[in-house]
This record gives sequence, C-alpha cells and structure tokens, in this order.
Amino acid sequence: MPKCLVNERSVKVERTKVITEGAMMLAIFAILLAVSVYVPIISIVGALFLLLPFLIYSAKYPAGPAFGLLACSVALSFIIGGVISVPLAIMYGTTGLMMGALIRRQSDGWIVYMGGSLVFLLNLIVQYAAAMWLFDISFADEFSKAFKESAAETSRVLGQEVPYTGEEINTLIEYMNAILPAILTALAFLTVLLLRTVNYPIAKRLGVKIKPLQPFRTVRLPRTILWYYLLLMAGAIFVQPEPGTSWYDIYVNVLFILQACLYIQGLSFVFFFAHSKKWPKAIPVLAALLSIPLIPLLYLIRLLGIIDLGFDLRQRMQKKR
Repeated sequence: MPKCLVNERSVKVERTKVITEGAMMLAIFAILLAVSVYVPIISIVGALFLLLPFLIYSAKYPAGPAFGLLACSVALSFIIGGVISVPLAIMYGTTGLMMGALIRRQSDGWIVYMGGSLVFLLNLIVQYAAAMWLFDISFADEFSKAFKESAAETSRVLGQEVPYTGEEINTLIEYMNAILPAILTALAFLTVLLLRTVNYPIAKRLGVKIKPLQPFRTVRLPRTILWYYLLLMAGAIFVQPEPGTSWYDIYVNVLFILQACLYIQGLSFVFFFAHSKKWPKAIPVLAALLSIPLIPLLYLIRLLGIIDLGFDLRQRMQKKR
C-alpha cells in the first residue's frame, strides 16, 4: 500500500478519534451540568467535576479541538440551564483548558496550578463586573444590609445590645469592601486547589500524565515579598491610609495578599521543620487547621514566614546537621 494512503488513513483515524472523544466529553459535561443545576443535594458534587472533561480533552489534544469543545459546551449549557448556566461553562471550561494545555506541555505542577488559578480569577472578576453592570447590583450595599440585619437578629435572640457600635460596623464594612479584590484572589486559588485535588486522580486513571506538585515543605517564595511587605508598612507610616481613598484600597489589598504569602511561607516552614524532626504528618496539618480560628497561632506562623524569608532558617538548620 502506498505510503501516502497509509498517512491519509491514519489522519482520518486520528480525526475520528478527536471527534468521538470530544462528543464523549461533551456528553459528560452535559450530565454534570444538569446535576449541578437541577439536583439540589448533590449539585455541589456535580459542580466540582465540571472542569474534568475540559482538562482531560485539552491535555490530550491541541488548542483547536479544545476550543471547539468549549464553544459546544457553552451552547449546550444555554440549552440545559439557560443564561445562568453559561458563566459556569465559561468559567470551568477556560480553567480546564488552561490547566490541560499546560499539562500537555508537561509543565511543572505549580505552573499548572498558578495558570488555572489566574484564569479562574479572571472569570470571577469579569463575571462580578458584568453582574454589577447588567443587574445594577451593588454587592457592597447587599453585604452591608445583610451584615446589619444579622447583627440585629443576633442581638434580638440573645437579648443583648449589638456588641459593636454603628461606627465600628461601618468601618468593618468599608474594610471588607476595600479588600474585595484580595478576597476574590484568595477564593480563586483555594477553589482551584480543591478542583485539582478532586479531579487529578480521575484524570490520571484515564491516562493523563500529570507532574505532581513538589511537597509543600519545599515551597520557597521569593525574598522580594518580604521587602514589599516592609516597604508597604513603612509607606503606611508616612502616608496614613484613609478609608475611602484609592491609597487605602491599594494598601489593604496588597497588604492582605502579602500577609497571605508570608503565612504560606511560614506554614511551609512548619511542614519542613516537622519533616526534619520526623514528626507525624498530623502535627503540621493540625497546626494549619487550628491557625484559622486561633488568630495568635496564625500570627505566629506568619512571623515564622517573615523570619524564614529574612534569615533563611532552613539553610541554617541544614548546615547544623
């Protein structure tokens, strides 16, 4: 058989495989979306796996077929759940395509995670802005109203006055509104971390080769983060941030993100220290969980992050061995 005919046949087989698997992924997405929209109890479970078809497909095939799957999924989501379902398809679809494309290039695990998180964050920002513009919704006003009603209800149930003054409540609301960008950033990264945790094992079983994340104890953030933090704190001394100003919004958002980075660095050091001392893995995990409700422990871990970045505690510990 002539070589050209063999090549032509292999191309047709490959094209058929791409189309067949694309149709299969589209069907899986349709089922998951229908569960997410119409089945109340397990809707959250369905939403956790909406990313999976896009991740698997884009990890196996190039951008052209992957974007074709996304376009079909957006159209199908409109048919299944109406306009409300379209943002879901776009959000999970684009995030899955980015992560799958990076996996296909055999990128490092942290690069895949960062790429997916940034795409998810971009979707959150665009959809938040679109909701405000289309529906004339002020989330700041809604949050303020809900918080004040909650405080009043709590006061009524307990039979006591609200433990906060009106001025303190307004200050808290202003702060929450100001750090909304930072909250969206944290939400995006935490959500993608959850999504990769539940979807990666399935993707691996279906033949997707994924580079694992390096152990958390090896995470080392750039030392420049510490300098940015110190410069920001020094700048706040000379130019006092006043609520309602642009400088205040920039200050609280950047401070929130830098403090989160220092906390991650400190938590990584806790895991490193526990590993070096051969402690049970449950100890650093317990410290991480307790640091959420116990603010002093959170401050301590953040301080460890500052010291680790500034004085390279890990290097000093390794030299003493």
